[in-house]
Amino acid sequence: MTAGGADRDRWLAHASARMTAAGLRAGAARTAVVETLAREGQCLLTAAEIAALSRDGRAASIATVYRVVEELSELGLLHRLDGRDGVARFEIADPEHHHHHAVDERTGAVRPFHDEDLEAAIAAVARRLGLELTGHDVVLRGTWPQGPPPT
Repeated sequence: MTAGGADRDRWLAHASARMTAAGLRAGAARTAVVETLAREGQCLLTAAEIAALSRDGRAASIATVYRVVEELSELGLLHRLDGRDGVARFEIADPEHHHHHAVDERTGAVRPFHDEDLEAAIAAVARRLGLELTGHDVVLRGTWPQGPPPT
């Protein structure tokens, strides 16, 4: 899922400010990974996919991608989903474009979804708990008999 120009630019500016505040320099490989995530990271990508997409895979080794996505996760810039297949997947943490995921446990297919009723229920639970909600993630796991429906 590719980000539009305004979304990409907004997340890039936010990420740049967070990395600068954390003392992380914008080297070529880190910049390539961050730009790739801004452009392509609206929904779950593996580190290998990020490496392949970052300047055609030339700018960042897989080890560098792992290091950068861990740094970005620690800064709250990425969400991480650890699949039951043992593979971590990442997407940008963008509160203006929040969605959840449904995962087919048989095939590993992932479908993003948004549900206003679910969002309202989560907000209601947070209020009942006295919790100031700053974020949440929902992953539904199951199987689609005919494969995942189109998004």
